[in-house]
Amino acid sequence: MVVLSALSFSVVAADDWNEATYDEEDDIRVYTRHVEGSDTLAFKAITYVSGSLTAGVALLQDAPRTKDWVFNCKIMEEIELISDTQGIYYMITNMPWPVKDRDSITETRVSQDQESLVVRVDMKARNDVFPSNDDFIRIREMNGYWLFTPKEGNQIEVIYEAHADPGGGLPSWLVNSFLVDAPLNTLRGFRQLIGEEIYQKADRAFIREAK
Repeated sequence: MVVLSALSFSVVAADDWNEATYDEEDDIRVYTRHVEGSDTLAFKAITYVSGSLTAGVALLQDAPRTKDWVFNCKIMEEIELISDTQGIYYMITNMPWPVKDRDSITETRVSQDQESLVVRVDMKARNDVFPSNDDFIRIREMNGYWLFTPKEGNQIEVIYEAHADPGGGLPSWLVNSFLVDAPLNTLRGFRQLIGEEIYQKADRAFIREAK
């Protein structure tokens, strides 16, 4: 299950987003905003894809493939599959020299509104699974989610929102400089892979599709 991408990172309530970029070719918009009590920005990225809700969930739950589409993901491993809708995952994020690579442990939960059929995948950092080591700096504060909203014409609105503290005393300007490229490139990868047959034909009994 995908967690974060590079320095992409509590999700806040106020709706005061500022558009940071728009990729017209891939129809991806990225927004950022300030978070009270934090020097790092939150991001929200939005796009539209053809496919099913199940395909989106299946892609997010395919931990070994995460490195193929999530920006700067070096490795993603499933630590524990608690249930069909809940899991714990370990990820290593490749950072540019001389910044030390980051690792993170994240719990994810999949839920679906039975009226609107909107699917939400919540993510939060877990610091009680196993300790960090000297090879990486642990991302200890992170909250985020993916939101899949069914639209007409077999279209899905995809929203990816997150905020985190990457740790290690990085200057906020450096962290914030990644907060456009990370979600932008992650959604580009998502768009490319969701169309693969393995995801389009996936089955998740806990997901209802729009008719």
